[in-house]
Amino acid sequence: MDVLQPLLATLGQAPANPEDGGLDIVALVLLAGVVLFFGWLVVAVIRRKLTSAKGRLGDLTESEEEAAETARLWAEARRRTAEEEEGEEAAAAATEEHGDLQEEMLERSRKRREERGQHPAVFPVSGPPEEEVEEGEEPEPPVPEPAVPMAPPAPPVPQVPALPTPSPSPAPPPPMPVAAAPAPAVVETPRSLEDGLRKTREGVFARLGRLFGKAALGEAEVEEIEEILFTADIGVRTSQKLIDFVQKELGAKERSDTRLLYAALQKRILQMLTVGAPLQDPATHKPWVILVIGVNGTGKTTTIGKLATLHRRAGRKVILAAGDTFRAAAAEQLEIWGQRAGAQVIRGQDAGDPGSVVYDAISAAKHQGADVVIADTAGRLHTKVNLVEELKKVHRVCGKAQEGAPHEVFLVLDATTGQNAISQAKEFHGALSVTGMVLTKLDGTAKGGVIIGICDTFGIPVRYIGIGEQVDDLRPFEPEPFVRALFS
Repeated sequence: MDVLQPLLATLGQAPANPEDGGLDIVALVLLAGVVLFFGWLVVAVIRRKLTSAKGRLGDLTESEEEAAETARLWAEARRRTAEEEEGEEAAAAATEEHGDLQEEMLERSRKRREERGQHPAVFPVSGPPEEEVEEGEEPEPPVPEPAVPMAPPAPPVPQVPALPTPSPSPAPPPPMPVAAAPAPAVVETPRSLEDGLRKTREGVFARLGRLFGKAALGEAEVEEIEEILFTADIGVRTSQKLIDFVQKELGAKERSDTRLLYAALQKRILQMLTVGAPLQDPATHKPWVILVIGVNGTGKTTTIGKLATLHRRAGRKVILAAGDTFRAAAAEQLEIWGQRAGAQVIRGQDAGDPGSVVYDAISAAKHQGADVVIADTAGRLHTKVNLVEELKKVHRVCGKAQEGAPHEVFLVLDATTGQNAISQAKEFHGALSVTGMVLTKLDGTAKGGVIIGICDTFGIPVRYIGIGEQVDDLRPFEPEPFVRALFS
């Protein structure tokens, strides 16, 4: 007691009466015990929380890891949006410089012609020029031609009274009705390659044909070749290579004989279109996975439906993956094509995860023994960075679902966009390893020469070309018949 009293006095709790010291010590001990109990309880709860969190972190499933990786990538994509905008400004400046270079070359050619007292060549084009209509706009109605005054009506011819006719004999009984044979179904034959490339052939290549039809080519005609190639949609780089080929690589004999020069130019274009990467056999992997990419409006979903039909005709079982979950009615459009082709369509929720849809489609193909999986993808997100990151993720998911997949990455390009198709090929090929191009709508444009610039610039083969609306109008690309059809 004598020992504790100084301590209690220091705390201001010393008892006034030494006889009450025993009660204070008991209370103090009880209070300390309560404090220690609650402290131990708090520590135990914290340790349990930490242990549980550690266990969850250690037991992450593959899907949760993928979700965490996706969240990180999208955060990185948002951070790089500003950088992407700066890159687009730089690309726009490069495109403007590209156009300035083309205009400068054309102007130089015109000046040389004017110095010799010649006028720039004017090449007739069959039909009126095409008018480009922006998306969402209605084309202007045609202006009605002025009405031509009609000739006055002829005076009435006087009627001659008819002669009396004898009473008719009784008509024979009508024949027994015969069931009409059903009319044969009208089967539209696919258009020829020459017909599908008519607009392109009547544009640039017809102009070249008229030049090479002359007895000999002088300096003025060579400059006209420059002018024609630079106004084509094959790109400045490819145009310059063809001009250098004519001016520097050909000998005097070929340049003096227009037939030899024309044949040499065709051979050079054929070399540009021939890329040494033959189409692989789908039987080498089962299922054979094709990832189809491209911006909206290029005919991507339609191309997938036609590809599915071609594989079904070859006796293969096809499953389609509706991976474009961001575009309205994209899955419904793919289901219509799936019904036509006799292919199963795997789809998910709108605005859902495209990677999970593709994974489910490949898994279903492995379970059902399907031969081919064709996966649709998004063609537009709110920034280019997000689109590229989403496509990279789908590409990785294909590899997880099937080793070595995707076995083909097809980029669908719209031929009517001309040199913009070359820009799109550059963007997509830089993000993914594109293995083949599909060029659509060649029948509706005179800019089909862009296919030469694409093959020459990137060295990526063109797998298919579209020259019409029918299924058979999507056909494998063959360089030699293509060149013959252009120069026919």
